[in-house]
Amino acid sequence: MWSERRGGGKGRRERTGTAFTDIVVQAVHAVLGRRLRSVLTVLGIALGIAAALATTGITASAADAVSGRFDALKATAVTVRFHNEAARPTTAAAVRARKLNGVRSAGLLCTADERPTISALGPGYDWATPQELRVLAADEGALAALGVTARSGRLPDAGHMARGDAVALVDTVAAKALGLDALLEQTPEAAPSVHIAGRPFTVIGSFRAPAGEARLTGSVIVPYASCATDGGVLNRPQQAGSDSGGGEKSAGRKLVFGATEAVLRTELGAAQQVGQEAPLALFPEGPDRLAAIVPADLGTFRGGVESETRALFLGLAGVSLLIGALGVSNTTYVSVVERRAEIGLRRAVGAGRAAVSAQFLVECGLLGLVGGVLGTAVGVDVTAGTALAKGWLVVLDPRLTAAGPLLGLAVGMLAGVYPALAASRIAPAETLRG
Repeated sequence: MWSERRGGGKGRRERTGTAFTDIVVQAVHAVLGRRLRSVLTVLGIALGIAAALATTGITASAADAVSGRFDALKATAVTVRFHNEAARPTTAAAVRARKLNGVRSAGLLCTADERPTISALGPGYDWATPQELRVLAADEGALAALGVTARSGRLPDAGHMARGDAVALVDTVAAKALGLDALLEQTPEAAPSVHIAGRPFTVIGSFRAPAGEARLTGSVIVPYASCATDGGVLNRPQQAGSDSGGGEKSAGRKLVFGATEAVLRTELGAAQQVGQEAPLALFPEGPDRLAAIVPADLGTFRGGVESETRALFLGLAGVSLLIGALGVSNTTYVSVVERRAEIGLRRAVGAGRAAVSAQFLVECGLLGLVGGVLGTAVGVDVTAGTALAKGWLVVLDPRLTAAGPLLGLAVGMLAGVYPALAASRIAPAETLRG
């Protein structure tokens, strides 16, 4: 610091006051001399910094895990819907779709327009328990694409599908409703039958609806041939020698299937491309008449999850930092009040207002820097521990990690502005008289 002194008719400029190195040394001694208060102040800042880094890191890790789960469940599923007026596609269409790059499995699926009354018949069972259940017609490729696996018995294979065998697969919910759950679990070879629109189908297995496929819950699946033939209408077969009245009666018991869907399971990252190519492979005569449904872009999904969750948790982290800063400011102001005599004495021996203010700012900055380093370490550990405990990939932004100590320094110095100004206004005469 410099001041202007004049004497002997000449002005001369000489250095007075306190050097910055002296201010730093005095600030360090003041911090170390009040250890308990300094420790509590450091912990307040460290808590805020740790909360900010932990919430940011956990949010990023959680968003990555959520989008990863989205990848596994939905990002590989592509559905192509045929219009009602389009001809029913044959299994050859599914074969062409399976040859597309990035396609793991593909098949055809129809869903009945209404839920028919289904009855079960088997050892120990009769027609006494009819149930209204959803009926789907699917080939083996569609079952693979939907992730259907047998819980008991077996799944229909390509032979069943090609021959159009009257076999059926029932969901565990449907099996329980029909009273077949115990029978299928204990003796799958019992081969009970279910009657759909008056036509018997032999139950060869049961399955549990995969996650995310609610339409398969409580359903009965029959071969795709039941949908592909007779214009998508499942009728009770005519009996030999039946009269016209019986024929009219049986004709009334029919099940109409809706438009065909092609379900495809792709490799990760291939859904968008497959969605563009699949309509042409499935229906070359009129690909524009098909509607492809592909999952949302993963980059957009990930960005939405991260932005929404990060905004929430950063708000909470900001509150923690504010509380820490207020604690530092309050503690430092109390220290100013307690050290009035010391401040007055320093002012009396030549320390200027700026020197006094600078000392308190340096004290708060040192405490903030130490708190920032400690908070950064704790925040990284909390983020890593939480992510590992949940089985997530640990995602940390190195820029935020490096900025942790600097953020602590900034918070400490900002919190020390008011106490520093209050200290600089203390008059030496008043403190020495008191």
